[in-house]
Amino acid sequence: MLFNSYPFLLLFLPITLLGYYLITKKNLQLWFLFLSSVFFYAYWSKTFVFLLLFTVVLDFYIAKNIYYAKTQRMRKALLLTSIISNLSVLGFFKYYNFFADSLNGLFHVGGGSGELLPVLNLILPIGISFYTFQSMSYVIDVYRRVSDAHAHLLEFAGYVTLFPHQISGPLVRHNQIVPQLESSNTYIFHSDNFWRGCYFFVFGLAKKMLIADRIAIVVDPLIGNIASVSNAEAWLAMLGYTMQLYFDFSGYSDMAVGLGLMMNIKFPPNFNSPYKSLSVTEFWQKWHMTLSSWLRDYLYISLGGNREGKLKTYRNLLLTMAIGGLWHGANWTYVVWGVLHGGALAVERYFKDRDWDLFRFKYIKWVVTFLFVCLAWVFFRAPNFDVASIWLQKVFLMNPDISWDIVLIPTRHKDRFFLALGVALIAAFSTKNTWERKFKPSFVNAFILALLFVLCLSYMGEESPFLYFQF
Repeated sequence: MLFNSYPFLLLFLPITLLGYYLITKKNLQLWFLFLSSVFFYAYWSKTFVFLLLFTVVLDFYIAKNIYYAKTQRMRKALLLTSIISNLSVLGFFKYYNFFADSLNGLFHVGGGSGELLPVLNLILPIGISFYTFQSMSYVIDVYRRVSDAHAHLLEFAGYVTLFPHQISGPLVRHNQIVPQLESSNTYIFHSDNFWRGCYFFVFGLAKKMLIADRIAIVVDPLIGNIASVSNAEAWLAMLGYTMQLYFDFSGYSDMAVGLGLMMNIKFPPNFNSPYKSLSVTEFWQKWHMTLSSWLRDYLYISLGGNREGKLKTYRNLLLTMAIGGLWHGANWTYVVWGVLHGGALAVERYFKDRDWDLFRFKYIKWVVTFLFVCLAWVFFRAPNFDVASIWLQKVFLMNPDISWDIVLIPTRHKDRFFLALGVALIAAFSTKNTWERKFKPSFVNAFILALLFVLCLSYMGEESPFLYFQF
């Protein structure tokens, strides 16, 4: 069930909000919210919902046993049980075919009995990358003694399965959500939170449907026919995807925040105008912020962080981002994207350690950072290295027949595409993000929300999955 669909907007959301507030007992409200979230997931797959619930129960009781374990050896054994169990499930569904293809390709075998490992017809459980990381981080926190074990399974299950962030984040921590689910104040209607929730949700919906999807209509065919596009169209595809991804994912994040606020549940921000960044380091402080902090706290620090000397710090930055790239998808192009960002972070850290300022002027820093991010997105979006290679050749004018004609963009889409791209560029570079705006209740603001919502409804028959659903 998509946030940008009629079943969600006209049935699931109204029924869930009405039930949430009409039920007057806290425990029953929490049960209703949990069951609604389970239904939300089961709407996509009745089978894989049991995998989600298995993860919840497994990690809750492992964490509880870690908390009460009397020996460090037992604590470590339980932690490893959780990590191995979670990563095995995630690895099988998400990376088995990637590993099998890579191994078969390495030894030049394939087809029938010649395969070293058979390629399976696997379906990736939606949201598995997010709920696995969230559930596992709870066990790690209890093991590290930075958190107590939660008393009740229902609150923990409510946190992991909570439908606003269930599929694509934000990647929230248990200690941010469980205390809210335990508080009686969460289940009382607050008009200010509900209004702000509507603001976040509608603006997120507009980002997705009025900007990201309008850009996607042109960008996707261009990338699919990259060998035939002109140099101008290669640049438009790169710049268009840069904006499409940002407005698609930040739109989803805003909608998740808005849905949470409608029920008095507050999520942390996930984006903070990342394309205004003056360095790659700053970019990762502002892009997918909940994932960045997760990778820092549970991967980078576990690898040693910056505690073991400068060379190992650079290595840890590179490894963290390479693994973060692989987390996004089972393809070597994601690994290259992660390595590019990890290498850039290491280089910036190297210059910072020596108090060197490579670019003195703010504008130059911004241009260099933005162009680097755009070029790296080519590997993130390209389905394989062949497409990425052709795409970059045309961007860098290395193709034999250089052309600046715009020939593959259909006339019927051209005006909407350039309008959406122009709005995206202005919004990304020169306006406040949704968290910075003071959107207070008023007749004018209510009219703006209603107008945006109606505009979005006019495109509702063309709804498309959010890009991060595939990760």
